[in-house]
Amino acid sequence: MSERPSDLWSVSSRLEAIRENSRRKPFAAWVERLVRDTDAGAAAPVPPAAGGEQVAALARSAESAAFSWLLTERDAQADYASRCLQAVIESNGEWAHPGHLEMYPEDRADLMVAEITKACVNAASWLWPVTEESLRADILQTIADRGGRVIFEDARKGCWWADALNSNWTAVLNSGLAFAALAWSTVDAVEAGAWLADARNVALGMLDLAGEEGAGVEGAGYWLYCFGSLQDLAEALRNTGHEDLFEHPFWRRCSRFLPYLALPGLSAWAPYADCGRHGMGGSAFFHGVAARKCDPLAQWFGNAILRKHGGIGWKNLLYYDPSVPEQPIDAEPACRVFRSIHLASFRSGWDADATSMLFKGGSNAWSHTHLDLNAFFIAAGGERLATDPGPEPYSVHLWHSVMPAVSTAWHNCVVVDGADQRMGPQYAMSLDLEEAGDCYSRLSDWHSSEYVEMIRGDATSAYADTLDCAWRDIVYLKPDVFVISDDLRARPARVQRNFEWLLHSEFPLVDVEGGIEARGERKRLLVQPVLPVGWECKHVEGKVLPHTEGQPLHCISLRPYWHHKWNVNPRRSPYPHWDPRGDAEPLYSHDCQYVVVLQVGDRDSPPRFSLERIEVSSAKAVRLTGADEEWLVLFNPEGESVEIGGVRTDACKAVFGTVRGEQHRLLAGRHNGTPRHDGASA
Repeated sequence: MSERPSDLWSVSSRLEAIRENSRRKPFAAWVERLVRDTDAGAAAPVPPAAGGEQVAALARSAESAAFSWLLTERDAQADYASRCLQAVIESNGEWAHPGHLEMYPEDRADLMVAEITKACVNAASWLWPVTEESLRADILQTIADRGGRVIFEDARKGCWWADALNSNWTAVLNSGLAFAALAWSTVDAVEAGAWLADARNVALGMLDLAGEEGAGVEGAGYWLYCFGSLQDLAEALRNTGHEDLFEHPFWRRCSRFLPYLALPGLSAWAPYADCGRHGMGGSAFFHGVAARKCDPLAQWFGNAILRKHGGIGWKNLLYYDPSVPEQPIDAEPACRVFRSIHLASFRSGWDADATSMLFKGGSNAWSHTHLDLNAFFIAAGGERLATDPGPEPYSVHLWHSVMPAVSTAWHNCVVVDGADQRMGPQYAMSLDLEEAGDCYSRLSDWHSSEYVEMIRGDATSAYADTLDCAWRDIVYLKPDVFVISDDLRARPARVQRNFEWLLHSEFPLVDVEGGIEARGERKRLLVQPVLPVGWECKHVEGKVLPHTEGQPLHCISLRPYWHHKWNVNPRRSPYPHWDPRGDAEPLYSHDCQYVVVLQVGDRDSPPRFSLERIEVSSAKAVRLTGADEEWLVLFNPEGESVEIGGVRTDACKAVFGTVRGEQHRLLAGRHNGTPRHDGASA
C-alpha cells in the first residue's frame, strides 16, 4: 500500500478553522460558487487532455474539487477530483506550454509544469483517504516522472531559473520541485531528498536577496507570483517537520513594499516593470503573512484588496486568521526609497485622492526591464497623468526583437539620437548594479523633509554610448509639484546631438500658455519647461496602449531648437560646414540641461505656482511663487560657489523655501568629489 504523503497544508489539523472561515463574509459566497461549479463538473464527463494547457485545466479542476470535498465531504466531488487526476495520468505530450517549447526547445520545464505538479500534489494529498490504491501509485509516479524529474534535470542542465535569484521563474519552478519532492519522498527518499535540497537552497537564496527590504525587481504581479510561490514552499516545509523559513527576516518586511507600488485608492498596481494595467490581487499572500507573522499591516492589506477587487481563493480560507488585527497603511511614511532595487515612491499621502510618483532606477540587466531607467510615473485622484505603456503581449517575437514596450522611446525618459538605452544580458542573479554590465541607474542623494523630497538617478552607464553624464534630479515639493532636472553631457562627435525629453499620458496633451497640459476627468498635469531656453514641443502621434482596444498613448517630445547643419545660411553660420574648424569645434553644444516643472492640480483649478527662470553662471534655478509660499530650486552640477536668493552655496542641489513666513533649506550634492554636509533646517 502506498504511504500517504505528508499534509503539506496541515489541512487535517486546521479543518475546523477552514470550515469556519468558509462561513465568513466574504468567503461564504465564493465557497457557494466553488461547490456549485464542482457539482456541475461532477455531472459531466471529464475530457481527455492532448497538451499542457488541457492538463493544467484538469489539474486545477482536481485541486478545486478536492478542496470542495474537504468542505462538503460529498462523494460525487471526490469522485470528480479523482477522475480529473486519472485524466492527467492518461494525458499525452509535454506539460510545458507550447510557447515555451517554441522559445526554449531544449527545456522541458516551465511555469505550467510547476503549477500542474503542485495542483496534483495538493489534490492527491487531500483525496488520499478516499482514493483507490492504483490511482495513488499512478499519480505519485506521474508527479515524479513529468514534474519533479523534468524540473530537476532542466535545473542541472543550467536553465536560468535554477539560480536566477531575482526572477519569479526561479521561485515558481523550485516551489514545484519542492512539492514533487515532498510527495515522492514516500516512494524514493534519496531522489526526493536531492530535489528538496536544491529547492530549499534556492528559496533561501531568494529570501536572502530580498530580505533587506522585501523588494523585488519585476513588478507587483510578478512579485506576488514569485514570493507567493516561496510562501507555498515555506508552508509545505513548515508543515512537514522541516525548517521554518517563515523565521527569515523577509517575511517581517515584505508587507511594507507592495503598498508603495499601489496607485492611490488601491485602484491598481503602478506599471513598474512588466505589471498589468488593471486591478490588484494577492489577498491570500498577505493573509498568509498576517497569519504566520501576526502582521497587522499584512492583515489590513489582504482585507483591503479583497474589499476593493475580490479575488478570493482557497488559500484565503487556509490562511485567514480573524484574531490578527488590522493596521492600515497610514502609519507608514508616505515617501520611501527602496535602496536595494533603486526605486523611489513619493506620494502626498495614503488617501484615494493622493498624488503619487514612482521613479525608477535599477539595471537593464534585470528581469522584465523595459530600457526605461530614470523613468517616472505620476498618478493623482486615480488617474494616470504621466504613464507607462506596460507590457507587450508575450511571444517569441517579443524576445527576439525590440518591441515598443521595451524601447526607451515609449517611456518617460530622455532619448539621445533616437537610440535605446544599453541592454545587458537578462536575469542578472544579484542586485549588484554593476554585476551584469554597464547598463544601470543608481539612485542616490535622497533627502527628505516635511515639505520636500530630493533624489538623483545617475543613468550615465546606460547612455554611455552617447553621453558622459546622464543625471536626472527630482525635487518633490509636497504635495503636488515635481521639478525635474536632466543634466546631459554628450561625448564629442562630429555630429549634432538630438535630445528628446519624453512624457506619455493616458489623456490628451494640449498646448497651453507656457507649457503643455494633460487634462483628466478630475485632475490635470501642467508640464512647464524652464530649460532649455527656446524649447520646442513635438506631439508624437500613433502610439497605442498594449492590451487595449486601440486606446491612445499620448506623447510629447521636448527638445532644444534643432535643425540640420545644411539648413543654416553660410553667411550667418559661425563657420560653414566646409570650414576646417568644423572638424575640431562643435557648431552646436554637445551638452543639454532640461528643467521641467510638473504641477498636479484639480482639473479646473489654477496652478499652485507661477514660475521664474534664474541663471547664475553655470547654475540654473527656478523660483516658484504661490499664494503663501515661495520656493527657489537650484541645480548647480559644477558645484560652483554662487549667490542666489540671498544665500551663497556650492551645493549641487539646493532648495530654499518660505512657507507662511517660515524659512526652510535643503542642500545636497558633492563638490570636487568631496561629500557635502547635507541636511534640512528651518
